[in-house]
Order: sequence, then structure tokens, then C-alpha cells
Amino acid sequence: MDNGVSTITPDRVREARARIAPYVRHTPLEPSHELSRLVGANVFLKLESQQVTGSFKPRVSFSKLLTLDAAQRARGVIASTAGGHGMGLSYAAKALGVPADIYLPVTADPRKVEAIRRNGARLTFFNGVSEAREAALETAALNGLTVVSAYNDPDVIAGGGTIGLEILEDLPEVDLVLVGMGGGGVISGMAIALKDARPRLQAWGVQPEANPVLAEWMREGRPVHVEQRPSIADGLGASIEEDSLTFPLALRYVDRTVLVSEDEIKDAMAWMLEEHQMVVEPSGAAPVAALLKARPSGFQNVVVVVTGRNISRPRYVDLLDGRLFA
Repeated sequence: MDNGVSTITPDRVREARARIAPYVRHTPLEPSHELSRLVGANVFLKLESQQVTGSFKPRVSFSKLLTLDAAQRARGVIASTAGGHGMGLSYAAKALGVPADIYLPVTADPRKVEAIRRNGARLTFFNGVSEAREAALETAALNGLTVVSAYNDPDVIAGGGTIGLEILEDLPEVDLVLVGMGGGGVISGMAIALKDARPRLQAWGVQPEANPVLAEWMREGRPVHVEQRPSIADGLGASIEEDSLTFPLALRYVDRTVLVSEDEIKDAMAWMLEEHQMVVEPSGAAPVAALLKARPSGFQNVVVVVTGRNISRPRYVDLLDGRLFA
């Protein structure tokens, strides 16, 4: 039994795209001349940071919510999140008139918390993401709410895959894509869509050195215990369920993983500000850091997915510190 893995097909990604099209943007694919020079390839930035809410997250939330029936929508949805998923889900829920409960760690970025609050969701805080997830599952079972995972759901994975369809439209000859990898939903969906059209394309997943759960599972070929330390790229630090759909998908579709340090992520954030005049959150900058670190060769057209820009001004200044004035 494949637990639904076989249902996540290129056709399912295309269906998700048609479903969410009225609600999200086809985001820009911007050439990066300096990255192109450094790598010796044509490098493009897929700017999901210019998506509604400033992140790719509404793609996956709309993809899921639009599959719910009237009774499920009326009862409402619930999710645990470090912040980004909550922004996307609360935005989609507000647009569709669906009640939403968002369970967050007390450490969540204040800007993300305020955006979720403005979207009308009910917020509850916990000491950590794991505690929030356990509480969300209990509340859902008690009240008949639909749990919306940030990654472990076929329609969520398909929603993330719609980014790949847009890349194919704008750059049909793409041969390498670098994507941040937390729970693995976005990279799995994208790779399914991309490799359907470009079988030799490579998909590289990027995780922080501090919290490389999925990368370690892939290296070992099975779920193993991984020491998890806090990372500034909190969106890439998922504690994955051992039976998650994304693990077998990542094993099949992700060609390589690249781990980046906290300093490398900060350097990439500063680089994006200097070279592209863009404020990017740590999780969005991690694939840029990976490209600067790995310097891949043998590829002609490379896409780096910049997943989001949502970070509070005090946190941004605090993280970059002297890099802002270097």
C-alpha cells in the first residue's frame, strides 16, 4: 500500500493549477546576471516572494481548501505552523469564508503572527512546533475540523507543484532547480511536474545544517533520529511524520541535497538585498546560499526558487547586523 503516493501525478498538479488560478499569481522568473556569472550558467530567480501574502504558501492552501465540501468548510480548518503556513492558510480561508484555527510556537515571527491575525484566524500559542502540532490534531479530532498539513497531503503537494508548471512555461529548457526543503511537499510536487516534461532535469533540495531531517532520512534511505537545532530558516525545519507521503517522493525525485549554515543563509539574505534590492526571509534565501556554496557545473539553465519575503523589520536587521553596513 503506497498511502496515496501514486495519486500524486502530473495530471493532479495540472488540476491543482486550474483550481487555484483565480486566487494566486503567476510569479516572475527574473534573470540574475551576477549569479549567472558566478556559476557559468543562465540563472533565474523564481520569485514566489512576490506571490500573494509574500510567499508560495497560498498555492498549497487554496489547492487543499478548494477540494473540501460545504460541510467541511463550515466546520473549519486547523493547522500547526512556524508561521508561513499559517499566513497562507489564513489568507485562503478568509478568501473562501472558511473558519481557521492556527496553532503557533511563541517564537513565531511577529510579522507573520500579525498577518495571520489580520486574516481573521483564531490563534493559539505553544512552547514549540511539536507541541502545537499535537494540540492541533487533538482539537481537530474533538471538533471535526480538517487538518491542513503544510506538506503531507496530496492536494498540498500538487499545489506546490504548480510552481514547476510556471517555470516550464517561462523556461522550457530548464535543467536544474534548487528548492528549499522542509517537509518536502513543494520540491516533491515541483519535481513530479518538471520531470514529466524534462526527465533529465535535476531537483536539488536545500536544508539548514542545523535541522536537516529529510536530508538525513534520504541519505540513510529510512527515517532515522536527527538532532534538531534551532535555525533561522524555521520554514525548512519540519519534524516529519515517519509515514509522510513526501519521504518516498523525495527519495524518488530529489537528485541531491545541499546543507547550508546559518551564516551562509545570512550572507545570501544580504546578497539578495545588495544585488537584487530584495528583502528575503531566511527560508527563501537558503536556495541562493546553496547555489553560491555548491556552484553547480554542467547545467545551462538553472532556477533558484525564492519562496518568501516575510520577516519583521527588527528580526531582519538583527539577523543581518553588520552585513547591512559592510
